[in-house]
Amino acid sequence: MIRPVVLVALLCAPAAATAQTCTLSFTIEITRGVGLIPPGTQLPGSAQFTTDGRTFRQEGGSTAHLARGLMTIGDGISGPIWTLITTSRGHAADLIGVYANDVEGLSFAGQDFEGPMALTLFGPSGTRASTAPPVTQAEWDEMDLRRSFSLHADADMLAGDVLDLTAECT
Repeated sequence: MIRPVVLVALLCAPAAATAQTCTLSFTIEITRGVGLIPPGTQLPGSAQFTTDGRTFRQEGGSTAHLARGLMTIGDGISGPIWTLITTSRGHAADLIGVYANDVEGLSFAGQDFEGPMALTLFGPSGTRASTAPPVTQAEWDEMDLRRSFSLHADADMLAGDVLDLTAECT
């Protein structure tokens, strides 16, 4: 027999979010170069991921949506996507961030750029109505305050501005 307290907890628990698949295409204009990738270089990028329906709140009012997929930039720089992070009605800005880890394919002067790799889109506070993953192109487009990309190594970073982002989500 289910105890009344357990029954109430089950009835009040939030429903699991629905899984969502997205394919992103974008261009990165490098602002902080590394080795043979100088500032001003434009690199093609893509990200394909599926959220798995599991979400949890994080510090600062953000929500993590666990995901699986792959982010790629340039010729062979890639890493597995592990999460999509969103905020809504934050103090400073709203955020959509796609994060990859265990990046491979970029090494210069003995320094491996292994991650994390992040695509972060910012919009003015209140741009997003909720912390749900964006679905439409318009939801991705409204995040236009700042659009950035970064790939980290221990002591250095490849970074740039995100241009021409197109999204197809189902």
